[in-house]
Amino acid sequence: MTSLTVYIDESGDPGVRDGLHYLEMRHEWMTLSACVIRTDRNLEPVEWVQSLQAAACSTQSTSLHYARVHRDKRVPLCQGVASLPIRAFCIATHKSNMRSHVNPVLGKMPKGDQFYNWCMRLLLERVTRWAEQWHLKEKIPLSPLKVIFANRGGHDYDKMFGYFDRLRGQIHGKGPTLSGMGLREPFLIRENWTVEPAEKVAGCQIADAIASAIYQGANASSPNWDMAPALALKKVLAKDRSGVIANMGVTVWTLTHQAEVPEPSRPLFNSFGYKT
Repeated sequence: MTSLTVYIDESGDPGVRDGLHYLEMRHEWMTLSACVIRTDRNLEPVEWVQSLQAAACSTQSTSLHYARVHRDKRVPLCQGVASLPIRAFCIATHKSNMRSHVNPVLGKMPKGDQFYNWCMRLLLERVTRWAEQWHLKEKIPLSPLKVIFANRGGHDYDKMFGYFDRLRGQIHGKGPTLSGMGLREPFLIRENWTVEPAEKVAGCQIADAIASAIYQGANASSPNWDMAPALALKKVLAKDRSGVIANMGVTVWTLTHQAEVPEPSRPLFNSFGYKT
């Protein structure tokens, strides 16, 4: 039995090409997002997406894709997302900073798939931390999360799941211990994880809208740069116990004490509680 369902999708490319040639290009950001709902509402996202498509005047397709929504309709779309009974989380990573970052345990930033898995770990740490607090507040026994990953072509999900098995081993003192929030083990049971095509899963389409709006707001080098859609999501972005979105609903990585956020992107993250 699960109480919460998590839908996950991303925006941007996790590829990590070497060299300064790519510095400050629009490919230097990637966002990974989660949309969390009560499991007893799992049938409702289909209707939610239909309403969002109507608000965005994007009804020609059976699925919602943020990139296909006209730019002047993206704020209404995100206002619609912010009206839903969900909690949203996003990891925003600036890859130029990450190239020079060295983790004292894991070493330098790895390539492609491993980098994506690092970001997924950060995302699920925050989702499981919030889920633990939610269960306690609702006075509901802790139960595993149902997690649906939007299928990203070419990614090795078996290796990613194996990576999370190793992270769970750290909880029991097996293998290297990494700093950070840590995963809440009771919530991560692989039998409740599936990988599905995003166009077939309405919840993943909402996660895509969240990831894409924050990507658009962070990515100052893009011709479509606009912070307004991301700011329209504030109502549903998860907060920590102090009521702060930064490092819970929205996390910028590398963390601000490890590297500087590019100056044009700072107003967005400052609006979520960062002091960049």
